[in-house]
Parts: sequence; structure tokens; C-alpha cells
Amino acid sequence: MPTSPHPSHNSHAPAVEWLVFDLGGVLVEVAPGAEIIAELARRTATDPAVLADLLRERFVEKPFSAAERFQLGELNLNRFADELNRTLRKPISTTILEQAIEEILRGEKADMVALLAELAADWRIACYSNTNPVHWAYMRRHYGFFEYIEYAYASQEIGYAKPDRRGYDAVAAGLSSVPEHCLLIDDRQINIDGAIEAGWQALLFTDAHTLAADLAARGVCRRCGQ
Repeated sequence: MPTSPHPSHNSHAPAVEWLVFDLGGVLVEVAPGAEIIAELARRTATDPAVLADLLRERFVEKPFSAAERFQLGELNLNRFADELNRTLRKPISTTILEQAIEEILRGEKADMVALLAELAADWRIACYSNTNPVHWAYMRRHYGFFEYIEYAYASQEIGYAKPDRRGYDAVAAGLSSVPEHCLLIDDRQINIDGAIEAGWQALLFTDAHTLAADLAARGVCRRCGQ
């Protein structure tokens, strides 16, 4: 396994040592946010607009929402349920809430897992995900792509979520690297912007084919896009 930064074909770009992947929306299919809110509104007879505020997950507006605090590890599942039930018109049990959270995950993206396997042959791979303990446990239990990931970081475990600079700094330090040698692949522009502000390299993810081409253009995946 490589232990030193790989040079880039772009002489102006710093070398890349770590490819750091987001999970939801990149390696994992997730239900659309509107669908999640509509289903919870149906189950709890609650106004979708109220739920949208409770379940906000952008980490740019304080006070943080219940869902954001859940992703930061400030709330466990029971306390998250308690927070929601203070507002929901029809309370939801912890068991049903856990099931509903798991149903948001729709499985691994096969084309991305194949690309990840190809990249792992030559590159060091990590992940950094804004997630919660229910999703994290479910993914670690059910998804095979973790075999290609050397280090896995979750917001609720490190206490910081993207785009907070402290999260990027903590991950780079955990990888015994420096920010400019870390390349984030994420599907949210706000997270890409945060990574760049923290000194990282970053690529906005749209699909596996485009990512392979973007990586090849950087000299990161010389076999990609062939």
C-alpha cells in the first residue's frame, strides 16, 4: 500500500496522499430529503415545514437542529427521539424511529464500489461522513466497501461535521497527513468549499463516470476513464 504522496500530472497541484470519500450520496444511495420528510410527516401527523427545520443537516445555522446534534454525537437515539417528540403531533417510538432512519439508506452504489476497488490498488483510501450512530452502525454492518477503506471517520465520533474546519483538521491529523495532501470527494458544494478553505483538495461528486474522468485528469487514477 502506498505510504507517500503521489505526484499529480498538474505541476501546480500539491501531491495527493489520501483520497477521502463522503458516504451518503457518493458511495451509498440515500432517499431524497423530501421523501424522508413526507414519510415522517405521514407517520407523525406533523407539518412537513416543521419537520424540515427539525431535520436540517447543513451545519451553517445555529442553534443546530435536532438532526445536526444527532450527527455531532450530542444526542443518542433515545434523546433524539425525545427531541423530536417535543414537537411531533403524534409521538414516534425509538424502535420505529430507528427503523425509519435505517430505511433512508438504499444500498451501495455498485459503480462506485467498483471504482473504489480500482483506486484502492494504488491509493490510500479513507472516508469522512456527516452521519449518525444508527446509519454508521448499519453501514458498517451491511456494506462491503469498507474493506477498501483504511480509516473511517464519522461526525458523531469525532464531534465535528463538514463544513466545520475543525473536522477537516482532525481527519488530516488522524491520517498523519497535512491538509494539502488530502483530496475530498463529496456531493455537497458546501462541504467542498469547506474542505478547500481548510487547505484540502476537493472534487464535487456527481456520478462515477465523471469522478473517474476528474481523477484521471488530475493523474490520480491513470486507468480511470479508459
